[in-house]
Amino acid sequence: MSQPPVPTDYAAGQLWRCNGREPGEKPTLLINLVETHPLGGRIFHVTLDGLRVRHPGLPGGVMTRLAHAPVIEQTFERSGMVYVGPQAPAADYRKGYDEWRQAFDAGRAGSFGVSVPTILEIVERQLNGIPLDQP
Repeated sequence: MSQPPVPTDYAAGQLWRCNGREPGEKPTLLINLVETHPLGGRIFHVTLDGLRVRHPGLPGGVMTRLAHAPVIEQTFERSGMVYVGPQAPAADYRKGYDEWRQAFDAGRAGSFGVSVPTILEIVERQLNGIPLDQP
C-alpha cells in the first residue's frame, strides 16, 4: 500500500501520528476543526487517541482518548508529526469544543502551543491533582 501524499498545510480531516511520552504510547492526532484566532493565527481542535494517561476516575485507571484539545501550529512542529492519511472528524469532539468555546469567549481558556507529550503530561497531572511545578 502506498503512503498518501503529505499535505502542505494542516487542515481538518487529517490524521497524524505523533510522539508519545514513552515507547508504548503512540498517539494519533486528528484535526477536527480549524479556526482563525481573533488576534491572528489558527487554532486547531484535535482529538488525541492511543494514549496512556493515568486517570483515577476511569475503570482500569487509564485514559486512552482525549476527544478535544485546542492547539496551535507550534504543537505540530514540536511533536514529530507523521502523516497517516485523511479521516473524517471525530463525532465526539464537539462537547469538549463547546465547553472550551464558552470559556474562551469569556477569556478563561486558551490553546496549547507545547508538544503532544507535554500536553499529555499536563492533562495527567491535572487529573491526578499533581501541581505542574512538581517533578
